Amino acid sequence: MRPAQYSDDDLEQHSLRRRVSDDGQRSGFEHDVDRILYSTQWRALAGKSQVVASGELGAYHTRLTHSMKVAQLGRRMAERLQRRYGGPNPALVEAACMAHDIGHPPFGHAGETAMRATMDELRGRESQLDSFEGNAQTFRVVTYLAAHKYPGHRGLHLTRACLDAATKYPWERAPLAENPARHVKWGVYDADLAAFAWVRNGRADTDVPVEEQLMDWADDVTYACHDVEDFYRTGHIPLASLFPPPGAAGGDTEREVRRFLDYVQGKRARAGEPFDRAAAQGLLTEIGKRLTVPAPYSGSHDDAVAVNRRTSDLIDYFTRGITLDIGGSAPIRYGARLVIPAERRAACDLLKELVWAYVIDRPALATQQHGKRRIVGELLRWTHESPELLPPERAEELAEHGDVLRAAADHVASLTEDQAVALHRRLSGTGLGSVNDNVWL
Repeated sequence: MRPAQYSDDDLEQHSLRRRVSDDGQRSGFEHDVDRILYSTQWRALAGKSQVVASGELGAYHTRLTHSMKVAQLGRRMAERLQRRYGGPNPALVEAACMAHDIGHPPFGHAGETAMRATMDELRGRESQLDSFEGNAQTFRVVTYLAAHKYPGHRGLHLTRACLDAATKYPWERAPLAENPARHVKWGVYDADLAAFAWVRNGRADTDVPVEEQLMDWADDVTYACHDVEDFYRTGHIPLASLFPPPGAAGGDTEREVRRFLDYVQGKRARAGEPFDRAAAQGLLTEIGKRLTVPAPYSGSHDDAVAVNRRTSDLIDYFTRGITLDIGGSAPIRYGARLVIPAERRAACDLLKELVWAYVIDRPALATQQHGKRRIVGELLRWTHESPELLPPERAEELAEHGDVLRAAADHVASLTEDQAVALHRRLSGTGLGSVNDNVWL
């Protein structure tokens, strides 16, 4: 007997405490997808970084196009699993994937780092647990900051199951000495604990439902495949040297592979993580079966077709071997575990390191990252010091909860990168703009 899927309680609305009804036109989870799609926060992701700044020349992924591909990939995997196991629900997985990055600030992880460091400093040592984290900000956006069509209620009114599936780290921030990992990554702020308790529905553990596991894997695969594709096209990642056709490998390939593996080994050593160099070499060989690249990208139509074919082959490799481990007849949400072959997860992690080795840790991007962190950190500091700079909606929220720093963080995190740059120039006096500018709207 197949396990049950979703209870009526999973479909209950967060703020309205009622089930969604649409005369049979849309399910509750399809409502979730549509409400995220039509939110202003979803639209703003077009102006936020995936890896490089959203305004960079070239066809780089933004946080929006990344999230769209995560959602597409998550839904397709869910559809395959549903046909085999009876679940999970594809629309629910799609909604969770769409929501997963909606709280990210401008400039991606550089912005997130600056937000956290500045908040930690401004909060003071005694209150450093209440800081900034992109995943916790996502939860705050969908349950409090975003607006839907119902007056008197806050957030997008997503189903309990959707909010649960979009929560990657179901815990509060822990003290550094107590739990270093949970001091860096967490999923809920103190201000949002009531909503979080409702979503967890009495659960005191840190288990995540199978929909979150699918969302997380879709995120990793999209990052590994599409970001590597971006930077091969623009000449940053030397795939032709790393993965030449059979029989064409020579001294250049050996040097490039050694250089890359040296980078990964050094990075893992600094993090105190083990690294099996021989196994990594084997993974590169396995990846090379699907990523053989005869030459640097030329921009020709044939090259564009070849890139798309390789990306498709990689995605098939990472997604078609997954299964569900289902125990008993419990509801599939917490009664199933996504099983990913270990070598495929390791290969995905190694592909992601290509972006770090050849792009993120390059001096050219490092200098940009410095500037991005300064913009975000100073905007947060200036807004905290002068709350009269808050736009009307954030000022209304400040009047409601009284936390100036949280209101300032909500404002800065909501900005696109163009808005952040323009507002920083305006407030610093380096570019006053016009009195008609509405850079925060």
